[in-house]
Amino acid sequence: MKKYYALFILLFSISVNYAQLSSETLIVDKAWVNDSGEWSDYNYSGKIVFSINNNQGDGSLRIGNYDFLYDFCEGKAKFSNKSTYSTADFSHPRKISAQTDKQGILNTTYEGTLIFQAEKDYYSVIAIVTLLEKGGNFLGAKMHIKDSTRKEYAFSLKSSS
Repeated sequence: MKKYYALFILLFSISVNYAQLSSETLIVDKAWVNDSGEWSDYNYSGKIVFSINNNQGDGSLRIGNYDFLYDFCEGKAKFSNKSTYSTADFSHPRKISAQTDKQGILNTTYEGTLIFQAEKDYYSVIAIVTLLEKGGNFLGAKMHIKDSTRKEYAFSLKSSS
């Protein structure tokens, strides 16, 4: 009986660790926008949420916040249902670079497709996302539309748990 109990505890702890590694929800603590070369605080309503799903590959994530996503795409998508701007998936990421700075923070930059989709509405844009990570914890993110250097966004992230 002790062996079965030990086996159960072992399997439970492995499954909990695997579940924690598979996805992580991060909340934006502070946001900045670089508009035409000058950084300033970015004020948004509600929480900007980054959900990182390691099961879909490195760099895959989902972003949620209507105001930020509408601003990021400059309102170019003409959705029949405006709530489609509420979430977007950063899909098919391709790692462009990865470097570690002097503080030991790994900066990994991806190019991928930011996809908005709900029922009949669909819009996509190529985006560049840089994730800042130290010791397995995500500390921040930066992102901008690939062919636009006009606006860039930066975020400090904290875990939702």
